[in-house]
Amino acid sequence: MDTRQLQYILEIAEAGSISGAAERLFISQSGLNQQLARIEKELNTTLFQRNTHHLEITESGKLMLDYAREAIAAEKRLHGMIDDIKNSNIGNIRINLAMEQGIELFTQIFPAFHQRYPRISVRLEDRIVSEQYKLLLDGDLDIGMVMITKRELAELEYIHLANERFLLGVPASHALTRFYQPTADGDYPELDLNLCRDEPFSLMFSGSTFREVVDPCFEHAGFKPNIMFESKTNHIIALMVANGICLTILPESQAKLYHNIRWFRLADNPTWESCLIYHQNNPPRKAGRYLIQLAVDHGKFLGKHSTPDFSMFKP
Repeated sequence: MDTRQLQYILEIAEAGSISGAAERLFISQSGLNQQLARIEKELNTTLFQRNTHHLEITESGKLMLDYAREAIAAEKRLHGMIDDIKNSNIGNIRINLAMEQGIELFTQIFPAFHQRYPRISVRLEDRIVSEQYKLLLDGDLDIGMVMITKRELAELEYIHLANERFLLGVPASHALTRFYQPTADGDYPELDLNLCRDEPFSLMFSGSTFREVVDPCFEHAGFKPNIMFESKTNHIIALMVANGICLTILPESQAKLYHNIRWFRLADNPTWESCLIYHQNNPPRKAGRYLIQLAVDHGKFLGKHSTPDFSMFKP
């Protein structure tokens, strides 16, 4: 049985019908039926129970699907390794950047990467975590970048970059800035979130990893925030705060970009982990591995604490 036949099995299972799979494979329905019958005869088992209206995969079929995926992935890895040897400086990498958190990282490491692999093109995407997982599982993305609270999928390899804390942002003109005073350790002062229970907030959209980190802080404080705005962009949120409209909580990599906002630590010390990810059955090739290594080497700067400038905000 060759890879082409294994692909037929995968397409039939995904399409849910012989006719649908035949269209996707650009072959005739009768031809695909003959191929399936030949495979089932060779294996001496039925892979799909089918009639004119319905197709259902059998237990043998499920086993065959697992084998087909592994075999196709193994062949792809083999071609990739051979390609590494023959043409390791030619090709493309599909990488997802969490643009607001990842663009600083990418701009720092890309010059070194481009110097070694000038003929490798990099296609950048900006997808949320769940979309990245699907793209990786479908083989449509080589390397992802996620900010997570837990490592969810066993099929993925998670490469640690940094742990990053979140800070509470208050407009410079707000009465709460009376608590913005120098600390003994030179870090941001801590502010009790309970003091903010009557304040409007601007936060990242509900269901995001961001909210998985931030929402428990409000729960522990015993109140639900008055959310004035939800956004997909940290910059929009920060501008709202900078203009005195509301408060927010942002990751420190973003907070340190806005010096006209007063930032406070929270007692819960909320954090998330930034990781690069790839599918274990489709590991990056030589150039991709080098890109990951550059990112890991630079990762120590991502989680580095910023230093508050109290001189800018004299009471």
